[in-house]
Amino acid sequence: MKLKSTNIGIVLLVCFIIISEGLFAQDSPINISVDSNFNSFTAISLGRFTPSFNYLNHSPKTEDEQRYKKHKSLINSLPTKKNYKLYFDLACTLWELEKTVDAEKMFLTIVKSKEAFYTSSTYHSSDIPGDTSTNIYGYGSFTSNYKNYSCIYLTKIYLEQKKFEKALAFLEDAVKKYKVSYNCGTGFYRQQDEYDFLYASCYEGLNKHKEVIDLLLPSCLERNDEIIVNSIKKVYSAEQIKDLLGNAEASITFTLDSIPSFSYTTSNYGSKNAKTDTIKYVSGIATITLFESQINMPLPNFENGQILNRAMIVAIFKESDFYNRLQTETSL
Repeated sequence: MKLKSTNIGIVLLVCFIIISEGLFAQDSPINISVDSNFNSFTAISLGRFTPSFNYLNHSPKTEDEQRYKKHKSLINSLPTKKNYKLYFDLACTLWELEKTVDAEKMFLTIVKSKEAFYTSSTYHSSDIPGDTSTNIYGYGSFTSNYKNYSCIYLTKIYLEQKKFEKALAFLEDAVKKYKVSYNCGTGFYRQQDEYDFLYASCYEGLNKHKEVIDLLLPSCLERNDEIIVNSIKKVYSAEQIKDLLGNAEASITFTLDSIPSFSYTTSNYGSKNAKTDTIKYVSGIATITLFESQINMPLPNFENGQILNRAMIVAIFKESDFYNRLQTETSL
């Protein structure tokens, strides 16, 4: 079985321990696949390119069409111990194919189910395909829960239907009632990014623009985020936005690290001519007061010998999608 738009099993970076809550089963693994939504969490060069912030995409594949044609009779059936995985897969397929009326019905059936195969969570010792090993640190481990994912899909369905209160209620259930957790950074941050998008979409639909700003401001310079731009335009006048952007640039401060940092690049990886170069640079911490809140700024990708300076930080701010959207839209 493959979970499409959650992509939660893609865990490739530095890991840390998250204590998960609830009941854990061991017999119903959920396998995770990557789809086009994963570009929301790709590596970027900050200050030059920011990834899209959107988790409402439908990305149908050939296998979705095939699954629908072969198993659409399940739409009007109930899940059983033999078909519950396929039942969930088909519901996901219906979402991808934009057959959301049937998808909604099936996801609601899963959420309301009292069967053990849908009420328990599953612990996965690793997210690496084919890896059955375990280790004391739980590297790459995560939990999965059918009701969590079904609530997320229902949130998206109700967002598209502009039923924002309903969307928020299912999102709250996913986050707080049917919790899933990740023991590695990429999975955790990917999940948090999606949660933030969905919360912000609900708040925007409910005209809670201050809540949108408070939620999304800390990461606004790191991605292409239309929601926060729209909310800022609702809360502040064009003149206020211009003034606050100017004040923000003046507010930038930074402190240098006391010791250099190192990173490594390898060319011709896997060949006899592979070569690893060491990049030595001096980083630091930068802050900016942006729309009445102080936030930490993203840092550049350093080249060998570079030392963080104010010009680098200002460039990241002024080259950000966030800054340029607001500058362009308030100058029209």
